[in-house]
Amino acid sequence: MVDIQGKRLDAATAAFLRDNRIRAVCLFRKNLGTEAEVRQLTRDLREAMGPDALIGLDQEGGSVVRATFLPQPPSAMALGAAGDEGLAEQVGAAVARGLRGIGINWNFAPVTDINNNPANPVIAERSFGETADTVTRLAGAWMKGSMAAGVACCIKHFPGHGDTHVDSHLDLPTVDKSRAELDALELKPFQALRDLAPSIMTAHIVYPKIDPLYPATLSRTLLGGILRDEYGYDGVVITDALMMKAIAERYGYAKAAVLAINAGAADEVLPLHQIATRLIERLRSTAGMSLNRV
Repeated sequence: MVDIQGKRLDAATAAFLRDNRIRAVCLFRKNLGTEAEVRQLTRDLREAMGPDALIGLDQEGGSVVRATFLPQPPSAMALGAAGDEGLAEQVGAAVARGLRGIGINWNFAPVTDINNNPANPVIAERSFGETADTVTRLAGAWMKGSMAAGVACCIKHFPGHGDTHVDSHLDLPTVDKSRAELDALELKPFQALRDLAPSIMTAHIVYPKIDPLYPATLSRTLLGGILRDEYGYDGVVITDALMMKAIAERYGYAKAAVLAINAGAADEVLPLHQIATRLIERLRSTAGMSLNRV
């Protein structure tokens, strides 16, 4: 999966997508103009990538929305305060209908992190609550609504971003919890929702008591061991954006992409196509990977 520049698909980017058989694009606010412009962009992307292309973005509700011209969904925290699964399902469906109308078929939501650290600078209202039960019930209902309306979901950020003091967009957080502690809280929503969720997004966080060398996004212990082997998860494991400073400034895009795939990720959010071109070549040469896997 790559991101692209601008609100229109230029000829060079379209050729890059076709030539490298890219089938997924992540859109950010920089790509979203008017509603009509977004519809045209998604049509052009499908013409370049094929009718089954995945076009995704973050439309969680509250403070995290990319398509700001659509009706503003309530935050997860607001839905958590209401505590109504039926309402959460209706909101998930409404968000999905809006996205489908502009050509989006993959929403990187809902957040299944537990809001168990009041000093957390990045989760807060994005979480449904402070307990695993609340998060699991409401996130599950939201997801059912979305998928019934035709938009795939992605729960995040495995194995849990709720107890950090650092924003991984800016630096690499560390959570000094044992496996038993994660099992007792943070991991519960992911384990409970794994059969419902078609995709799971990783966290750029180091858990030194589980893997002292690599953050979860790059950790074979966490992705391959716990998520794939123990939980038997066979859906799409997607990394959070590799352009985020927690990863990019320590590993670089190419090394991070190789490590993530080897750890168990099936899809990576890579930067714009000029850089992604070099990454694809390096992935082929350094990791011995087929084009289909890349």
